[in-house]
Amino acid sequence: MQQSNQSNVALWGQYEKLRPIQIETICANNPIAYLPWGAIEYHGNHNPIGLDGIKAHGLCIDLAKNLGGIVLSPVYQAANLISSYPGADFPKHSIEFSEKLIRLTCEEYLEQLAKQDFKIVVVLTGHAGEPHLDILRDTCETFNKKYPDMYFWYLAEFDVLSDDLLIANHSAIGETSLQLFYDENLVDLDSLPKDREITLELDAVSGEDPRPSTKELGKKIATAFVANASKKIIELQKKYF
Repeated sequence: MQQSNQSNVALWGQYEKLRPIQIETICANNPIAYLPWGAIEYHGNHNPIGLDGIKAHGLCIDLAKNLGGIVLSPVYQAANLISSYPGADFPKHSIEFSEKLIRLTCEEYLEQLAKQDFKIVVVLTGHAGEPHLDILRDTCETFNKKYPDMYFWYLAEFDVLSDDLLIANHSAIGETSLQLFYDENLVDLDSLPKDREITLELDAVSGEDPRPSTKELGKKIATAFVANASKKIIELQKKYF
């Protein structure tokens, strides 16, 4: 359990590393749960297959440091992966789950969190496949109706960022820069081709060329995300606490 950046808010911690009394102390002051949602998915030769969960977990920790609350372990379970993209022949380094299971997993997580002392649950998905996104969004909306004294907020990182800073992408400059920021040792930009255009079919990259990716850009994206998402959460605190 650690002190938040702001002196007037609660402590924060990672759920699996906390003792019961620490969880209760945090929830008594700032009952927010952050649920990062990732995937085991091929992200080209330059990024780790767990990129989606790594960035979502990092962003959730940064939010908790800023506002307080408890960060759960990433859920590495996703549907609609790039491995099923028509016409592409990617290596078998993805583990895909059914849409039915994604919905059930999300329902069970939210139901159990609702039975604890949390008032706000932030479901942050690092995986942008569809209808994977819709399933998480719809489940959160259903739980908002079921538990009107709580709020379940679904989002992807690009939902609260301007398009000139980050748009939905797969292993392009946005995701790669975030991965560099959260763990640069897992990235190998030198593995990208230097003599041709980067493509989805050959490199599993959807979006802007990742070769100019930098840790500094990743920090800029993460900082803007935390600032923008914090505004929403602060408004929710006023209403639900």
